[in-house]
Amino acid sequence: MLEVTVTESSPASTLLTVSGELAGSGAERLLARLDRLLDQGHRYVVLDLSGVSFCDSSGISALVRGHARASAAAGGLRLSAASDQVVRILELSGLARMLGLKSTVEI
Repeated sequence: MLEVTVTESSPASTLLTVSGELAGSGAERLLARLDRLLDQGHRYVVLDLSGVSFCDSSGISALVRGHARASAAAGGLRLSAASDQVVRILELSGLARMLGLKSTVEI
């Protein structure tokens, strides 16, 4: 099961801590949370992926769709602190570069 928690929020950006498996229904849960934040006026979201143990194609899709929705709302989505396994998937998919993957959490 995937857990998504707002850890920190400022006028500039919102930090979401994500833990568990970013796959299947977990990917949809993340996307729904991003949608709610964007609807509430949060434009820049940073995802702390340090607690994500697994990411599959549905997780990649959720990140791409979240990025597109944030960009459409004149904002952005960034990724940080992913495990080695998740970093590899993000690099292979091109998302690490597209979303500006950082090794540490920075909001």
